[in-house]
Amino acid sequence: MTTTTTAPTGMLDAARALDPVIREFADETEQIRHVPPKLVDILHEHRMFDMILPAQYGGLELDIITMARVLEDLAVADGSTAWAVGIGCGTSVISAYMPEATTREIFQPRTVTGGAMAPNGRLTPINGGFRASGRWPFGSGCTHCQWLVGGSLIFEDGAPRMAPGGFVDWRTIVFPATDAEIIDTWHVSGLRGTGSRDIEVKDIFIPDERAIAIMSGARTVDGPTYRFPVLGFLALTISPIPLGIARRAIDELIALAEAKTPMGAMNKLRDRAVVQYEIAQAEAKLRSARAWMYEITEQIWDTVVAGDDVSMKDRALLRAACAHAAIESARVADTAYTLGGGTALYSTSVLQRCLRDCHAATQHVMLSPTNYEVAGRLMLGLPPPSPMV
Repeated sequence: MTTTTTAPTGMLDAARALDPVIREFADETEQIRHVPPKLVDILHEHRMFDMILPAQYGGLELDIITMARVLEDLAVADGSTAWAVGIGCGTSVISAYMPEATTREIFQPRTVTGGAMAPNGRLTPINGGFRASGRWPFGSGCTHCQWLVGGSLIFEDGAPRMAPGGFVDWRTIVFPATDAEIIDTWHVSGLRGTGSRDIEVKDIFIPDERAIAIMSGARTVDGPTYRFPVLGFLALTISPIPLGIARRAIDELIALAEAKTPMGAMNKLRDRAVVQYEIAQAEAKLRSARAWMYEITEQIWDTVVAGDDVSMKDRALLRAACAHAAIESARVADTAYTLGGGTALYSTSVLQRCLRDCHAATQHVMLSPTNYEVAGRLMLGLPPPSPMV
């Protein structure tokens, strides 16, 4: 299978080189509940937000597999920082759907996009575009974004407008961050440093060229990165992150097991048979889930490189593999935390952060267990519950 395209080694090396830097910022990121500006600048220096931006607009236009591996490596250092990078890369896919002049206006050097695709906005058609209002939760990274996106339904005569095929007509709207109110709602248990606050706009103008039919609209940039199934791509901007967090949890447990003698015991934690068994089980779960996610990703990547259509079944299996990666990663973090004993309970322990962050990741709709159901339906020859797979 094809796994390398544009300069993957350089970006992977950059992600690994950033590991100690991101770890130094991790406590601050957690405390202030968003990525610190100094760290954002460092991420810009290494072009982490440019991975998906088309080359014709100055981006790196990396393959999807490399992007996922970079995010996974960043997450070993800190899940919140990796999540912010993933959302920035994920929303930058809008660059492949807008007219060139609009894209160049938005994607100036060191621009970061963010927001939420969920259709919580309301659009009213007017001459040349729409009037838009809406409030979107989970606006990850919005504190360092220059432009934001929000999924929105088009309303006519007080009701949602229907598109051909009998589905609700909706758009992903793009607007300057200065047009929005950022509401600090992000007081949560895990992924605290992602800055995923609410975003609200009230009766702003959105020109037609910044109201994108991302699921059905024509692309203005071609290439395998942009022919990749959109929802599968969006899932891959977050599913590698719990894998990296779980890897960190195992690494932390190994270091603890080599040093800790449990209360009332004569030997190190690593000498306990149950610890040996459980850590090997955790490694098997993590590697298996990781292997499936990358296997189906590589398969679909080869399909789009060849210019062929991706089947609905493969799309569903990719979404299921992404969800599986997150779910199994949370189980691995559970194991590492439990084996860490009382030591893991303290806020100074990375194990408790890994536990919280992994479970926070599983709450994202893209990583929901319902993805198993959709894949199972297609495996059994049944139609999907929705064409949006």
